[in-house]
Amino acid sequence: MKDEKPGIKQQLQSIASKGSGITRYFWIVFICLIAVLYGYVFLKINDFMNTAPTTTQVSNNLKTTTFPTINQDVVNALYTLQNNSVSVQALFNQARSNPFQ
Repeated sequence: MKDEKPGIKQQLQSIASKGSGITRYFWIVFICLIAVLYGYVFLKINDFMNTAPTTTQVSNNLKTTTFPTINQDVVNALYTLQNNSVSVQALFNQARSNPFQ
């Protein structure tokens, strides 16, 4: 009776023979894994895009937001500059008529 364990060489050969069957499907498994990963990322991005902030988050951010202010001295200086020079008046009128120029 032989109740001996197979040798290391036999074990490696059996693993290699089983491994050759697995490597045949490696690319299919790899592509499926990548597809599942992309699907998961896509669903998480979709969840983040559809999530609306709560009213407390909005109110907290509005409290910390600083709104720009215009210095009245600068406004007065622009008005006096506009009134004093004809070329500056033309520049202001041109800017008013076409602000995207």
